Amino acid sequence: MTPPAEPDTQRIPVRYWIWLFGAAVSLLGDLTITFAIGWSASQHGGRVAGLVLLLAAAPRAALLLVGGAIGDRFGAGRVLLVSCTAMFAITTALVPITIAIGEPVALLFTAALVIGVIDAFFLPSSRSMPRLLVPPEQVPRALASFQVTGVIFAVTGTAVGGLLVNWAGLTSAAGFDALTFIVMIVVLLSLRDAITVPRRITTGMLRSISDGVRTAFGRPLTRALLIMMTMAAGLLMPLDVLLLPLLARDHHWNAATAGLLVASRSLGVGMIALRILAKGAFPRPGMVAAFGLLIAGAGLLGLSSLHPLPLVIAAGVVSGVGVGTFTGHVLPLLMNSVEREYQSRLQSVVLLCQSIALVVMNPVLGSLADLDGVGITGVCLGIAVASALIGLGALTRPVLRNATVA
Repeated sequence: MTPPAEPDTQRIPVRYWIWLFGAAVSLLGDLTITFAIGWSASQHGGRVAGLVLLLAAAPRAALLLVGGAIGDRFGAGRVLLVSCTAMFAITTALVPITIAIGEPVALLFTAALVIGVIDAFFLPSSRSMPRLLVPPEQVPRALASFQVTGVIFAVTGTAVGGLLVNWAGLTSAAGFDALTFIVMIVVLLSLRDAITVPRRITTGMLRSISDGVRTAFGRPLTRALLIMMTMAAGLLMPLDVLLLPLLARDHHWNAATAGLLVASRSLGVGMIALRILAKGAFPRPGMVAAFGLLIAGAGLLGLSSLHPLPLVIAAGVVSGVGVGTFTGHVLPLLMNSVEREYQSRLQSVVLLCQSIALVVMNPVLGSLADLDGVGITGVCLGIAVASALIGLGALTRPVLRNATVA
């Protein structure tokens, strides 16, 4: 007897895979141009490089709530199409400009500022797409596929950026990024009938923004998830860029070994993402996410106390498994906690909370790592304890402990 066909709700729709292809290609271009601008800025000294990063981050943070409101008002697909078209125009223009005048500081400042503004509109809509393209019960697998793609391209994008910059500087990186946006524009045009435009929002922009913030923080589950994610972001997001390189220097390891340590954490994240992609998320995602923070704490405890390189790498993998378990379950739960018409505004709130957490915690953790009585091992130990406490605190909250995906 032929078994019944698997219902459509059990499969991720083809339209999502089409979008993921375009998003992956676009991500490769974004990482390439980001590396190229940072590298070009570094030739002018650390102060200029830091200011370039600030000019990219500040307008993005300032305009995120506006970008999220516009995404929900006009539809994420339309906002993405306009954003990608703008980025195509900018990166295309950079090719003849850099050929003609090189890479002066003023050009780098302008490019960083414009890209930061566009990102404020692009990112909330982009991060809302999985919830708009797949049924609620398939959001965990959809996000896992994107996470796997992100892990792969985080390494590939930097490598491609290095090769292109070595070949022809910012000119080649900008040209390559422009080509990736052509791919994304074609993908978005092909999906224009599949991406449902939300119900028209008739309220003013400020009211729309306040409605989004009120929805994010006014619902018990969504509020609890945002608080937990913000606290975890301030502790765990600085790992790759700040803490693991400092840990490698403390052990007198070279840059290649530091890169291996960062890769070990990414490997752990990728392992969990592949498991979710293949078999779906675990039941009771709120509880599992809390346990993920406990696992991450155990890995960080190992990073703070172990010294042989193989054991430190193993601890890095364990911390990555914990982070992957946390993000792989908390993000789908957060997306499904609000209606589709609020998705872009929700993502803008998430991005803003994460940005604030990083702005606060990066200098705090870096300063603590420089203290003689604390050091990088003390910082890792403190993060391990704090992560475990956040996880234990989440387990005491019924709204998190008993939450389900759908």
